[in-house]
Amino acid sequence: MSYRAHRYPTIFPIELKWAGRSQKGHLTNIAASGAGVFDVQGLVIGDEVTLCCSAGNLAGTVRWAGDGQCGVIFKHRLGPRQLEQLRHAPTTTGHVLQRHSHSFTELR
Repeated sequence: MSYRAHRYPTIFPIELKWAGRSQKGHLTNIAASGAGVFDVQGLVIGDEVTLCCSAGNLAGTVRWAGDGQCGVIFKHRLGPRQLEQLRHAPTTTGHVLQRHSHSFTELR
């Protein structure tokens, strides 16, 4: 049995682009190998997407989608600097989106 890499919770604004379409969304968790995205519609498993944000344009593939959310696996692993940047919500807009989640958090 293999385990996926640890995912760090975050709320980070992005623009998601695929098949000539574009919409705004937010990262809900991030790892070097992929991310969870919410506030997105119309994606299906296998869609090739680009997550555009201040850390760069991150190409990936949708691994699961539904209920306004999706999981993306990146084509190239994130470097330590990109991962650190995406783990922390930007404060340049003057506010941080708050998302309430009722789930368990992995303790390390």
